[in-house]
Amino acid sequence: MTTTLIIPAAGTGTRFGAVSGEKTPKQFLDLAGKPVLSWSLAAFAGLVDEAVLAVNDDWRDALVELLAAHPQTFPVRVVTGGETRQASVHAAILAATGDVILVHDAVRPLVSTAVICACIDALKQHPAAVVAVPCAATVKRAGTGQDSTMVAATVPRDGLYLAQTPQGFLRHAGIQAFARAAAENWTCSDDAQVLELAGYAVALVPGEAVNIKITTPDDLDFAQAWLSR
Repeated sequence: MTTTLIIPAAGTGTRFGAVSGEKTPKQFLDLAGKPVLSWSLAAFAGLVDEAVLAVNDDWRDALVELLAAHPQTFPVRVVTGGETRQASVHAAILAATGDVILVHDAVRPLVSTAVICACIDALKQHPAAVVAVPCAATVKRAGTGQDSTMVAATVPRDGLYLAQTPQGFLRHAGIQAFARAAAENWTCSDDAQVLELAGYAVALVPGEAVNIKITTPDDLDFAQAWLSR
């Protein structure tokens, strides 16, 4: 089977910019000498047959320049993303040619080969899979309205997992699930949930704590320190 990597890279990094004052999307920021996105792509070298990147048209030229300056070992194609991550992934699925789809965050540059391989292996037995780590912290649920700054309940964390990427699925399942999501106006928080709601079983694949998503300047500093080891 062939494998396509999909990276939705249409985000503008609003939360990161609000904290740091940086207007450049996070995936274009420098990390240990090359853009964050280049690290996220390079992690899949030798493991996928192609990549499809869904990008905001305002940043298409910058992305094309990035890819030319930092070429990968596999073909990379660019498509126009949608208004949401879900729409961007859907557009990329339709452009993909692989039998297996892996969706990875553009700003999750520290994913290991072992985690990627485990996700691919899970898709040999299941129609979908999500990399995740057990929730180690105590979880508090806030109240609503005027009580939104108060603890309403402590949630048992047994059986709770924190989702990471890659998240994978068989292409035929992804086409069906994302088409249904678009037709029925689902709003899902990640790719695996789209497959869940469409009725597909989703396997849990052990992730790693270091497989962080760069959301704040502190995350970028951590990734810089990790890669400089």
